[in-house]
Amino acid sequence: MNLLGATFVGHSTTLIEVGGSFFLTDPVLGSSIPARARISPPGMSVDSLPPISAVLVSHAHYDHLDVKTLMQLDRYVPIITPPRAALGVWGLSGRRIIELALWSSIELDGVRITAVPARHFGGRYLADSLLRPAAGFVVEKNDLAAYFAGDTAYFDGFAEIGSRFDLDLALLPIGAYRPRWLMFASHMGPEQAVRAFGDLGADFLIPIHWGAFKLSLEPLAEPVALLRQIASEKALDGRVIILEPGKSWTLEK
Repeated sequence: MNLLGATFVGHSTTLIEVGGSFFLTDPVLGSSIPARARISPPGMSVDSLPPISAVLVSHAHYDHLDVKTLMQLDRYVPIITPPRAALGVWGLSGRRIIELALWSSIELDGVRITAVPARHFGGRYLADSLLRPAAGFVVEKNDLAAYFAGDTAYFDGFAEIGSRFDLDLALLPIGAYRPRWLMFASHMGPEQAVRAFGDLGADFLIPIHWGAFKLSLEPLAEPVALLRQIASEKALDGRVIILEPGKSWTLEK
């Protein structure tokens, strides 16, 4: 089956289908994270998920590495992380953690998964930010390729990722960008996400990291509204795919 699909579950949680295999990114399916209540419900429940080949966790922040959700998944599903992301995280002992250094790869169910750079700090407890890096992931099978950025600011690494992979789809964060003087080093807004999309040379963009948690000063609906406006101005309407939680997109080659 030569099909690429994505279901936006909410925040940075996306169900990616590549050639019949399913990968779940940064799964957070509960009603809250520490110090933050969820504003919009997730588009899927754990019970409604298909069999998962692997979980991709971009970094250790609580809105990306949620132990309660991970403990509800089949304990034999591998959890792929950057180095040390799960180190000392209570509740993950006994789980199959696979650490991928940047630009290293692993193959699961015929799908190649490669860890790629991100411009973001990965600490779980603030003081460990230098210990735990953040990463994105590229998943490939046959001539299908999707890039999950996780959480990142704009940086020149997008151009390098684009030069190494022929990307059909880029899942890029667009929220938590105000105030810019504080957030510019760790998060993108819609304008930076569209610029990154161009650097990557991907065919389609699906925005993530919006709508579920109040993490910064911009209004919750602003990132998607701005992205729609920018996409229209740049004639990208058919390539920028905005999915509400629970909605899906597919590409067949």
